[in-house]
Amino acid sequence: MKKLVFPLLSAALAMGIGTSAFAYSEKSLDAPKAADVVIDGDLGEWDTSKCLKINSENQIIDQIEHWDGEADCAMELSAMWDEENLYLAMKISDDTPLVYREGFPLDELDAIILFLSTNPEADPERAEYEATDWRIVQSADMYKDEYEFFNYVDRDMIADNKGWETQGEYGDELLFDDYEGAIAETEGGIIWESKIPLHNLSNDAIAQLVPEAGMTVGFDFSILDVDLPCPGIHSLRMQSSANLDGKDRTLEMYEVDANPSLWGTLTFVE
Repeated sequence: MKKLVFPLLSAALAMGIGTSAFAYSEKSLDAPKAADVVIDGDLGEWDTSKCLKINSENQIIDQIEHWDGEADCAMELSAMWDEENLYLAMKISDDTPLVYREGFPLDELDAIILFLSTNPEADPERAEYEATDWRIVQSADMYKDEYEFFNYVDRDMIADNKGWETQGEYGDELLFDDYEGAIAETEGGIIWESKIPLHNLSNDAIAQLVPEAGMTVGFDFSILDVDLPCPGIHSLRMQSSANLDGKDRTLEMYEVDANPSLWGTLTFVE
């Protein structure tokens, strides 16, 4: 069996306890309340000092052999909020940004995965996804000098999804009503802004998250990077919450897609 040692797992093994659940990690992001946000790829209205970073080999959870340093793949993410929306600002370093191919799973292309609980009362030690836990993949493609944006919401890991099914896995779908996205090219990468209206993450059985100052929810994110969209070549993947050692990494060893207790947190502030 392949082995991977990292601090939380080592501690659990040393104590003789199970490793299926921990509690939210210390990776916490403060999201200020939004004022006059314009989704245009210009971050002039953002406080980008409040951010989480992906820039370390320790944050690679799959395909570590494909990482050539921060110029190859790295990211800073900031967030803001109002009562109806979650706003995201992403500074992405990538020497071949936004590799996309129609018909490929978005998990095998350049993309961002967002993890969000819309239940502030959710147990931070839960080892399985609940209906209010969301895994949202965002991707984009340049077409005729304009960017097209795609969403994929993965609900397959949820025992009772309360009527909100998996959608958009193979791209070419913008699932969210009133979604806004903008990308600006920069030297060595891109800036990507997006607005996710929170009513999209609800239905008759799932209450809509209404943020307020002082509220904390489970939150995390990944960046996926490929340099060429070839069949059978999966993405390098880096995860904000990860802090791993060793050179042997597979997704099964850091099951953030199945275990929300591995996430960090997002706190809404004034």
